Amino acid sequence: MNRRLVSNSILLSGLMPVLAAAPLPAAPSPNATLSAKVAASIRALSKDKPGAIVRVRCRDQRGEVNGTGFLLDPTGTICTLADLVIPGGEITIRRSGRDYPASVAAIDPRSGVAFLKIGEEAIGGSPSAGGTFLPPSILTNAPSLTPVVAIGMTREENAAVSLGMITGEATHEGNRYFCVPHLIAAIPLVQGEAGSPVLDLSGNLFGMVMGGGNTSCRILPAGAIEKLHRDFLRFGRINPGRVGTVVEEAAVPEGNSRTRVVAVEQGSPAEAAGLRAGDMIVSLAGKPIREPEEVLGASFYLSGGDHVRMTFLRGGKLHSISFRCAETPETTEGSLARP
Repeated sequence: MNRRLVSNSILLSGLMPVLAAAPLPAAPSPNATLSAKVAASIRALSKDKPGAIVRVRCRDQRGEVNGTGFLLDPTGTICTLADLVIPGGEITIRRSGRDYPASVAAIDPRSGVAFLKIGEEAIGGSPSAGGTFLPPSILTNAPSLTPVVAIGMTREENAAVSLGMITGEATHEGNRYFCVPHLIAAIPLVQGEAGSPVLDLSGNLFGMVMGGGNTSCRILPAGAIEKLHRDFLRFGRINPGRVGTVVEEAAVPEGNSRTRVVAVEQGSPAEAAGLRAGDMIVSLAGKPIREPEEVLGASFYLSGGDHVRMTFLRGGKLHSISFRCAETPETTEGSLARP
């Protein structure tokens, strides 16, 4: 018999009563584990992301407007609210304790987004030394109760980090429909936080604060910012695509759609493709259309020159057309983009 095995067996058998009597360490509760993970994520975001957050100031002879913006790319493109940019005003951004001049590069009045440009000295001397920035991402969905963090700049030049939850979405405010559905988050809005980036707990850009109040705020999804940024990189300006339809809610749906074409603009891509008043739109650019406001959301992601497909019902039969989106007259005239 192996003496080593025998002696080990005896030793362990002697310890068994002691081990049985010793209290086992308590396992952390699921809530405590989750809280620790959330706290660790917030600490990481508070440490790593403020370098991408800037204070936006715009002054003119009537006064000053303050808000927040954030770097989208290492070449010095800043995303912020168009409402913070006074036409003809002097724009400065404050980053890492220093003030730098900025200029308006493009404005999208549909979404209320403005892109600013700052010089190399504000991003570290060269585009390759841009440091921290927040590239936009495309979100396929935004489920309720998703935890998010907003990081804004207060008047005291401190980064205010606010934790909240996505509670739903809104398609309109009063009689005004948003270009895309806005996310609603249970994050109170502090003065100066309009234009703040909203991140998920992994540090991905979730969207931008558009407005709000004491208990919640509205967020433009990151996918909408990504679309505008892509236009800016491709064309040097915002380039919305135009379909040329006017729609309304039908009293009686056809299939899953209540979206009826009221009019087709003369000379528009939709007219050239054969769309008529009375047609019921079923899908646009691969996105299902049920309600009229969904046409706004689907159209927002189109750019001038894009080839898209639309399906519709006419007389109970399903039809499909393809066309090339036109540029909007405002884009052609250059009023949406400024040098």
